[in-house]
Amino acid sequence: MTITRKLLEIAPEVARLFEADMRAYHAGQADIGRDRIAVGTRHMLLQHMPTNPKLRLREIKEPVELMK
Repeated sequence: MTITRKLLEIAPEVARLFEADMRAYHAGQADIGRDRIAVGTRHMLLQHMPTNPKLRLREIKEPVELMK
């Protein structure tokens, strides 16, 4: 049995904000600053997800690290 998830649909302006956050995350030097950016990005993405989503901070930071 395969589990399918509904694709996350994000408005273009929100995608641009995500890109700006990603650039700021990689430009940041301090871990606390990066964590703040990741938390803000998490809250932004939660607004566009279905009800009761489980989105951990780790699930935000890992893909952003891979996008370097």
